[in-house]
Amino acid sequence: MFCDKTGVNQLTALLASHGFRDIVVCPGSRNGALVHNFHQCREIFTLHSVTDERSAAFVAIGIYLSERKPVALCVTSGSALLNTLPGVAEAYFRHVPLLVISADRPAERIGQLDGQTLFQPDALKPYAASYNLPETDRPQDCRLRNRLINEAILSMQHNGKRPVHINVPLTEPLFTFSTTGLPAERIICEIRPTVAAAPLPEDLTARIARAHFPVLLIGQYEEDLSAPLRQFEENSSLLVLPELIGNSSYSWRTNMLEEIISGMRFAPDMVIHAGGNQVNKLLKFRLRETDGCEVIRIEESTDFPDTFDHLSVIVRSSPLTILPHLAEALPANENVRRMQRLLAAYRKRIEDFQTDTLSDLSIMKMLCDELRHSPISALHLGNSSVVRNALYFFDKNDFPVYCNRGTNGIEGSVSVACGYSLKKNGLSLLLVGDLSFFYDQNALWIQGIGGNLRIVLFNNGGGQIFHSLQGLSSSPSRDRYIAASHQCAACGIARSYGLGYFSINTLSEAQETIRQFLTTESDRPVLLEVFTDPRINGEALENMHNCFRTIINTK
Repeated sequence: MFCDKTGVNQLTALLASHGFRDIVVCPGSRNGALVHNFHQCREIFTLHSVTDERSAAFVAIGIYLSERKPVALCVTSGSALLNTLPGVAEAYFRHVPLLVISADRPAERIGQLDGQTLFQPDALKPYAASYNLPETDRPQDCRLRNRLINEAILSMQHNGKRPVHINVPLTEPLFTFSTTGLPAERIICEIRPTVAAAPLPEDLTARIARAHFPVLLIGQYEEDLSAPLRQFEENSSLLVLPELIGNSSYSWRTNMLEEIISGMRFAPDMVIHAGGNQVNKLLKFRLRETDGCEVIRIEESTDFPDTFDHLSVIVRSSPLTILPHLAEALPANENVRRMQRLLAAYRKRIEDFQTDTLSDLSIMKMLCDELRHSPISALHLGNSSVVRNALYFFDKNDFPVYCNRGTNGIEGSVSVACGYSLKKNGLSLLLVGDLSFFYDQNALWIQGIGGNLRIVLFNNGGGQIFHSLQGLSSSPSRDRYIAASHQCAACGIARSYGLGYFSINTLSEAQETIRQFLTTESDRPVLLEVFTDPRINGEALENMHNCFRTIINTK
């Protein structure tokens, strides 16, 4: 029988699956459940009992040196962990992959005169990366524990091999042992390609080729992937689903799925995931809920993104290396071809979109149409409603698309566009919301920014996105305090900074004003302020959604 601590059972199962065979154990009560489990797996693990933690870490190093296989060290709470530090430091500088597992007491007991209680997470830094496991057993906590344990074990091989620390908080009761078996845990593998001609193992490529419905999902990305994506598309081997800020063709598909996914069966069994942050939420949520969906992440850094909760393999390489190889290796897939045809039919609804009202969407479409005749060098998008509205109309063009999706909200959109225009010839176009613009207007102080920067300010009197969040309309605090409603205009700001200035107040003047805004000669940035009503913006967005609902209901 195993202990009744779910996290301890998960850790035990993953240690076995990842090939650990030797564990040095030190005495203690808090780590008793851990040691019990390891002993129950004595056909897998060999336990080495060492009383002194100062010695135990060095004993573990010696065991590693004998066979060059990762070794675990398990200690109890409190100063027992601190006593391993000399050995951990030695392991760090000798590149020994030592896994230190510490049992811990509840964090709320720290400083409350409870014995053997101190700050254990990060206690071995900088010599060992630290992973603190949650103790509660909600489904999301079990998933998080699985990912953290996999990540911790795999990270031991990074930077020429290093020690790693896993901290396991445990509350009473500690010693109940009625669990009959260990859980079947997801195992995440890491691949480090060494041969450019064959960057993926044959068995992994074959697994992708056998997939029933494989897709390629590309988040924010700023390199050119057009060649392999074109090949995937022509061969119908992967359904290409890039974000607009992924700077790849077919980004319209990702937005189509965002609109129609609740009314259709979309259940990939294989996702190749590359690039950074995702804008679309519903697609992300659907994939998280899809059982039997395997995710292969292409990740050049040592980061460990498990965006869709189904990560199985991390390939430590660049999409520029991996995707051309896959494009050559994968066969045609009839399910991919069927979805290509289906989504192409949906796209026509966007191309035919018309409105007789002035809204953020109608202006966005006009801008997109006008840019076919007025070339720009780059498109910068504010990180809110603007980027989501742009997804409907823009696709891969002859210019890159940038957006602060790394971690920021309204910060920095104007600043990035200003910095880009300082060094890049050609027209840079920034589409930005009012809160983002007013927040970041100080960037316009910068000396040297010229007329090659054009800014379209969507002024809808506050944070438009808060009018589309389900349930928020019932809060009386929404408009004034959450959406930060206002009556400000930017004409005075434009005058203060010496900007060229245009405005749009009616739909009838919009097209000609946009043309003048893009083509007027200026040695200073030019600002176009579009005044829209948040209620009408909401109606226009709902009309757009209804287009897709109509298609779903007729299919």
